[in-house]
Amino acid sequence: MKIITPIIIAILITAGILTLSGKASKIGITISENSFINFQINYQLLLLSFALLSMISSYILNSESFKSILSVGNISAVGEELKIFGIKKGDSWLKTGISLSIFISLATATFMYFQLKGQTIDYGLLKTGLFWIIILSFTNSFSEEIIYRVGINGPLASILSPNKIFLVSALIFGIAHFQGVPNGIVGVILAGLLGYVLSKSVHETNGIFWAWLIHFLQDVIIIGSLYLMKSS
Repeated sequence: MKIITPIIIAILITAGILTLSGKASKIGITISENSFINFQINYQLLLLSFALLSMISSYILNSESFKSILSVGNISAVGEELKIFGIKKGDSWLKTGISLSIFISLATATFMYFQLKGQTIDYGLLKTGLFWIIILSFTNSFSEEIIYRVGINGPLASILSPNKIFLVSALIFGIAHFQGVPNGIVGVILAGLLGYVLSKSVHETNGIFWAWLIHFLQDVIIIGSLYLMKSS
């Protein structure tokens, strides 16, 4: 039960997010004249509610690990090798975190560039939308790290081997992005790979700093691009 409980909770939360995300606008909060911003604000409130449920369950299941992981952690901790992401044995997470932040962001930016290419985009909109892009990216990345890293890594610490924890986090995180950007199987695979390395960072640094920062940067690029596409 100690193994299956946090996994079931994460799956149920994911199902709730996927089911209710399209109905987020029914919350009815209107702050901006921009419909995309209004939808995202309502969606983020929904996501934060699920993150709160995940925090409560994680604390109940393993309060000591919860308190430890929900911190910056040791951002210079030495990590284990992971060749697919270019991580060598003995590399510190200060080096790895900076490298991943740059290269994953470049990959995301390249993908979103081709989504924007050929469309009539008013980049001047960034002047008025940047504040909301930053806020929405912060809440989205924070909530998802609570659900898929703190909610998985915390309760399963010392119960499953690290690699199994990373795989569980990656699988559920990937499924959660079936409707994301990119969507479908490609989105699931890419999000799953990202989820694996983010879970690895949480385990090895004993904190969510690098997982959140890398995730946040991707959300800035994706949410910013979606804002431009839907507002131009």
